[in-house]
Amino acid sequence: MGKRLFWFAVGVGLTALVVVKGREYYQRYTPKGVADQIEKSRTGLVDWVGEFLSTMGEAMDAREGELREALGLDE
Repeated sequence: MGKRLFWFAVGVGLTALVVVKGREYYQRYTPKGVADQIEKSRTGLVDWVGEFLSTMGEAMDAREGELREALGLDE
């Protein structure tokens, strides 16, 4: 009796897992799900590029200040 109950519980657990994961995959690969993934990627890319350009601009300004000071161009 104990083995049957154990295997029944294992079967119920696996079935629940398959159903939940199946829904996730189904929603992920529908046209709306694919569009959502593309939007997330685009938003992440735009944020990354904006941060990169901001950091690069700050570094360029700092280096220009150092070079002007070293060459005496601010006088």
